[in-house]
Amino acid sequence: MYLDELADQLAALTPALTDDHLERAGLCVLDALACVYGGRKLPWVAHARAVADAGGAGESAVWASGGARHGLADAVFANSVGCHSLLYEDTHPESRVHPGTVAVPAALGVGELVGASGAGVLRAVVLGYEAMAQLARTALTEDFVARGWRASGVFGPVGAVAAAAYLFELDRATTVHALGIAAGSAAGVCEWAPAGTTEVFFQPASAARAGIVAVLLARAGATGAGSAVEGPFGLRRAFGGTADGCGEPDVTTERLAIDRAFFKAHPSCAFTQHAIDAAVRLHARGIDPDSVTTATIHTSAAAATYPGCDNADSFATPIARQMSLQFGVAAALTDGLLAPGRYEGPVDAGIAALAARTRVVVDPAYDRACPERLDARVQLDLTDGETVVATSAEHVALAPADVPGKFRALAAPVLGEAAAGEIARVLCGPGEWAARDLVTRLG
Repeated sequence: MYLDELADQLAALTPALTDDHLERAGLCVLDALACVYGGRKLPWVAHARAVADAGGAGESAVWASGGARHGLADAVFANSVGCHSLLYEDTHPESRVHPGTVAVPAALGVGELVGASGAGVLRAVVLGYEAMAQLARTALTEDFVARGWRASGVFGPVGAVAAAAYLFELDRATTVHALGIAAGSAAGVCEWAPAGTTEVFFQPASAARAGIVAVLLARAGATGAGSAVEGPFGLRRAFGGTADGCGEPDVTTERLAIDRAFFKAHPSCAFTQHAIDAAVRLHARGIDPDSVTTATIHTSAAAATYPGCDNADSFATPIARQMSLQFGVAAALTDGLLAPGRYEGPVDAGIAALAARTRVVVDPAYDRACPERLDARVQLDLTDGETVVATSAEHVALAPADVPGKFRALAAPVLGEAAAGEIARVLCGPGEWAARDLVTRLG
């Protein structure tokens, strides 16, 4: 069965992981923690912490909270919301999952509880990323997308199980039961995009918590269906629309999800990154946004049709702005970057007007290249009759070498320059640290 094979392949992967894999995982942890500090004052973070508060005190830390401790599942939930709070988290393009929002809080939360080494936590992170990506390979169908399912919510629970099961040292049978329970907890729809509501920030967190609960249940003796993916009433049929052609996992060190995931260059939806990059290039040419009569964003169908991305005129809420191709391009043309401050308060009238003059068009060539590439170009028609065009870079992402700088910029106002720099130094290595010591430093 699929989950049995997945458990076997993940177990075989662990001893094959190299220092390079662990160092990459350390950067993923650092990137996720950067978002926790940057978003610590946002309303949805406060909402998640209120849930943890209602659950009472416990042994697991809520990061950047000033020392709050709650039960493991509640702390993982709150920390996951922090990782997702800015929409600035990492992305695995093939699975459409934000793996760091699930695997990092699950691995570091369980790692703290069991007293794991840093290397152990990083291995768990790798396993969590891989489990989500592997499940997506069999269930992320056209029907999945058309029905409005959210990949992070659907595939996230098994990722949290993979991370937590490794650190809890579950045997194979118990791990499969936990995976089955987690698959039965898959959930998440994208109606938040047209509605402009905030459940988007809680979906990966609910997935992470569901995975933790699945592991705790399995440890206590609960059972889950090993056929929960390919069975007649399994995840593939329920979410992917078909029970045929499930296939098997294909875990290989040559193409791990931890290496395929990218760090966002801009705090916005992953499908907007390349269009924003093209707009930044146009801004560098000194084009006055008021001189633009019409703008056209050429992108893939995946980007154009993803919930909330083709939105030219509804910007009342932060998430509506963060998801919109038109808003991101208009803000980048105006400012030369996409600043998080543009998501706060009343929308700028000039940006809103420019977004309203912007349309999204599917480019067949970009469509064929997706998801290996997420290219975009922006065309501007100007009042003087001139037309100018800019194409995005082939890869639009924050370079791995720049992740420590992102962390220091967002964490130093809370921790101080020295403390933030030391955490960045520790995490830029193969795991020569202890989970409890690291969590203590997070405040």
